[in-house]
Amino acid sequence: MSIRDQLRGVRFVYPLLSAGRRIGGRALMRLFHAIHGIDGNAVLFSSYVGRGYSDNPRRISEALHAIRPQTRIVWQLLPGCVPEDLPGYVEVIPARTLRAVRAFSTARCFVDNFNRPQYMLKFPGQLYVQTWHGDRGFKKVLMDMGTGEPFPDGGQMDLALSGSDFGSRVYRSAFGYDGEIMAVGCPRNDMLVNPPEGAAAKVRKALGIPEGAKVFLYAPTFRDATAGKAQDALLDLEKARAALESAAGGRWIALVRGHDLNRGVTAGASKDVSDYPEVSELLLAVDLLITDYSSIGGDFMLLNRPVIYYQPDRARYDRELYFDPDQSPLIVAHTEDELLDLLSKPIDAAANCRAVLDFFGAHESGHAAEAAARWIAARMDGDSPR
Repeated sequence: MSIRDQLRGVRFVYPLLSAGRRIGGRALMRLFHAIHGIDGNAVLFSSYVGRGYSDNPRRISEALHAIRPQTRIVWQLLPGCVPEDLPGYVEVIPARTLRAVRAFSTARCFVDNFNRPQYMLKFPGQLYVQTWHGDRGFKKVLMDMGTGEPFPDGGQMDLALSGSDFGSRVYRSAFGYDGEIMAVGCPRNDMLVNPPEGAAAKVRKALGIPEGAKVFLYAPTFRDATAGKAQDALLDLEKARAALESAAGGRWIALVRGHDLNRGVTAGASKDVSDYPEVSELLLAVDLLITDYSSIGGDFMLLNRPVIYYQPDRARYDRELYFDPDQSPLIVAHTEDELLDLLSKPIDAAANCRAVLDFFGAHESGHAAEAAARWIAARMDGDSPR
């Protein structure tokens, strides 16, 4: 259990600490803004609260630099999360520091895939673009969880990016957002709609996957009980691999990937690819996906490859769901035996992917990063925010 969770169980202590953080954080933001004003050429990017140069914000960052190279591109990144191949035009500030608070107080625009801390303010003349980090995940988030916590994002956002009708509805309910939604897709999925030539082979080579072998990925979502720790795999990956080899033939390689809020997956001899920087690139090299409640399934289906939702812990899972998976086109296994049975039979992946994407009302254009970058560039060059 995290320190935050422990404090939440102590009457009055957590509310007092939260209130103190809000008051102090807002005072600092007002001070920084009063002293420095707004840097009209700065765009601040954040992915998973500084845990990586990745996901939807990265794709927008790259597209914005291509469209408007004079833009000051700033990223908040935690120590150890700065990649060696970070572009030279990117300015890095340490996440969760006074420098980061100053940057959020003074940037013309900030782009984020996570909800903001409750103390965060947005000042007149600033723009806030929210991409979120999963368009078709069906576990409830933010205000839809019913915790009563005051999330500030919905009242501050100027633009939300959506890849489906389902994702747009979540912005309305979970964020309490009634503003503009750009329904052209998730920037990280552009490469799944239009896979770059040779990208899959490059990933396979980087991971050391033998030529001719097929790959399945087990990617469970975040669980509160394992925050900051490795998750235990809820299946025997060796049995899964054997079932696939018996049914489909050839050699299969098992990969596992933990959620960003976990530290990998404990799964024996399988290869853990939780540290692979870009999940969309990774998916290009995967032939079959096993997940549970994660939006990664809805992304992977853009490749018309099979996805199985393995949910043996649904009755005790710590989040409510937006819908009953058994009443949807998702291919669901409730037990390991059911999973192994599904793996031993052919799956009409193309038909299932069409049905699921239609169920969510998906609309991935393959040009979401460029569209978002052009929206930002236009406003930096003269258009005013709402």
